[in-house]
Amino acid sequence: MEIQSEAIFKHCLINGINLFLGSGFSVLASGTFIDTARTMPVGDGLKKELLQYFERDKNSKLSLPQLCSVLDSVSKDKLVGFLKRRFSVVDYNEEYNALLRVNVKSIFTTNIDDLVYKIYGNSLDHYLNDISVRGPSIGDGSSIDYIPLHGSVKYNNDDFDFSPLELATSFERDKDKWYGYIDRIKKVPTLYWGYSVSDAGVLQSLAKDTTGGQDRALSWIVLREDDEESREYYSSLGFQIIVGETDKLLKYFKQIKKPRNKSKSPMLAASSFKEYCIPDKAQLPVRTLDEFYLGAEPVWYDVMYGFLHKNEYYHKIKNDLAAGNNIIITGGSLAGKTTLLKLLSIDTFDFGWPFFIEEITPEKARLLKRDIDSEGKNVLIFIDNAADAWEAISDLTSSENIQVIAAERDYIYDSVAHRFPRSKFKTLDVTGLCLMDVQSVKNKIPTGLKRRSEPMESLIDGVDTPPTFFEVIDNSIADHTLAQRFIDSLRTLKLESPIKYDLLILTCYLYSCRIPTSLDVAIAYTREHGLVYQDIYNILESMSSFLSKYEGALSNSEQAYYVPRSRSIAESVINKVPSFDLRRLLLTFHNEVSPTKINRYDIFRRGGYDSGLVSRAFPNWEEGLDFYEMAKLRDDTPALRQQGAIYLSHKKQYNLAFSWIDEALAKVGRRNASVKNTYAVILFKANKDKELDSEVVHTLNESMRILASCYTSDIRKAYHAKVFANHAINFAERLSKEPESYTYLDQASTWLDKELMSRPGDRAMNRLLREIRQMKRTLDRTV
Repeated sequence: MEIQSEAIFKHCLINGINLFLGSGFSVLASGTFIDTARTMPVGDGLKKELLQYFERDKNSKLSLPQLCSVLDSVSKDKLVGFLKRRFSVVDYNEEYNALLRVNVKSIFTTNIDDLVYKIYGNSLDHYLNDISVRGPSIGDGSSIDYIPLHGSVKYNNDDFDFSPLELATSFERDKDKWYGYIDRIKKVPTLYWGYSVSDAGVLQSLAKDTTGGQDRALSWIVLREDDEESREYYSSLGFQIIVGETDKLLKYFKQIKKPRNKSKSPMLAASSFKEYCIPDKAQLPVRTLDEFYLGAEPVWYDVMYGFLHKNEYYHKIKNDLAAGNNIIITGGSLAGKTTLLKLLSIDTFDFGWPFFIEEITPEKARLLKRDIDSEGKNVLIFIDNAADAWEAISDLTSSENIQVIAAERDYIYDSVAHRFPRSKFKTLDVTGLCLMDVQSVKNKIPTGLKRRSEPMESLIDGVDTPPTFFEVIDNSIADHTLAQRFIDSLRTLKLESPIKYDLLILTCYLYSCRIPTSLDVAIAYTREHGLVYQDIYNILESMSSFLSKYEGALSNSEQAYYVPRSRSIAESVINKVPSFDLRRLLLTFHNEVSPTKINRYDIFRRGGYDSGLVSRAFPNWEEGLDFYEMAKLRDDTPALRQQGAIYLSHKKQYNLAFSWIDEALAKVGRRNASVKNTYAVILFKANKDKELDSEVVHTLNESMRILASCYTSDIRKAYHAKVFANHAINFAERLSKEPESYTYLDQASTWLDKELMSRPGDRAMNRLLREIRQMKRTLDRTV
């Protein structure tokens, strides 16, 4: 059998699930046809039996409901008598007893047979409570509410709902039954079994507008045969798919093992680590949902009250959680990683007590782990910015009681992927959205923000990678994003208040490096203005339309901290600010602000000296070199020298670049693959555009050999595979007639394919594979 989201399905079988049964469920049971026991009919089987029993034309074009309507009008007693005999179970396969192993909450059925009564007649723990007879059970853990939607052979009356009119109006005639059904499928997962989902009432129940726009609980439908159109149809209704026969599903139930009872008492550790607890709904500050769709970072109010779309990745990750896996979520900027973490954290209490962490040190992680282990309860820890917390994550995942679900930008994750061994973590890239998710996201955008008549195809046509969440939003809203508003406001702010302009750029710089701006840092940065503590505080407080107060783990109660509305906004501002202002920012900051004033300087330094940032600030390489020389006086690390070397190579100052990278190699050792990789890249760039001769060709081959050795000797396989593939393409472009061109392209393909086995959604690797295939075709044409 194939079961989508199988781990969650197993979890629901143990912890509670509704059944919705159709005729396909009863195929292993027999009733009486004329004087012979015969298996229960499915599909057109009942229609054929009725035509035979009532001696009507076997080629009748009437549908089953139409035929029943005709017979009801001319031979009702005979029809009722036939149905009661036909659907009174005389024998059934003992495999049905496996159903008693499942934690069933309610059973809905369109069948009129009494098979379910027969099955639960053997149960020692549960009994059926027919709500049509007894009403719903209240607080009785041993009862299972049974709702026969079309009547039952057990009833003394002669009413069965078979005609088209009866089917269409069955819920309208009994709205309590209808709303009771809706309420149950909203709250409890449901398995649709042997049912074609063809009733008008049931189809209506699956529509979102019936549930007040809220998501219903997860649901599965059993398909006897697998075909693409059925999958597409049922997936569009929100179903997970199970492919298999009834007997196979019953045998699957026999494997279910009920776990030991879990304690539902609150976590004691939650009282000691309140900063990591999911906030109380009643205490959340309110904001308009427009902010989220315009680009602000997701807040708990958005997640708990915004009815945000739960995409396919949400269900995949939840299934991995149910399976007990640790998970790393990767993706580009504004791909929805933080939103996914928060959505999952409020919807996975069944799997363990949730904590949500934006920043944690190894020391604090060990305290948290100690408290959790002392209680012995299952805990789910959701961590944003995994690269900053890799040491803490390593400590936490050493506990049998803790599962970690962490998120990180894809390009940052490449550099720390070796910290998260494949044997311990599953990795999922969540960047691209499928067509169904694209449409669902568009449907969720508030009406006031939507751009009129914007076709969804404009996101898809001519694009070889699925659109991202940001691309869908950017394509669909009529208003400017918050990032664009910030950038538009910069020009005005610079004229009206230069100090506010400087402070805004400062906060954006620090937040793009994942650090909030403390009042201490702001005062040191603006020292030349001669303002006192209260002046700077008042200025920052007056910028509430641009900045938000920060009260996260990187702050303390002794002073105020500020951040822009989101990290993507901060990065957009830094990318758009004029180079002159960016240069002044970097020189002022690194001259005036001591590293001792920067909370988590170890996090800051990863982006604070980035070569791309410095390239924008210092187009003149001599000024950029002076900056790195100054930075060396306060942060003389191999990582800084490596960034300096990359900067100088971008400026084509290869001799100086080699000097800087050699210094880095001397500090970390010649076996350091990351620095060796940079050395090889610089060596390649230094010779790529030179006139080709034997020495240049030899040097380029040497570069490729070093890059290959980095892949084979280092545990950061994905990172090195991408770098090698990119340079293999460049090598083939420059030396198309060299036999090594094919060799390097083939090797790159092999390594990328291997890495994609664990990271199938990695957009960069998939793009490189497409470029390699195109390059091979180009080489073939030139031979």
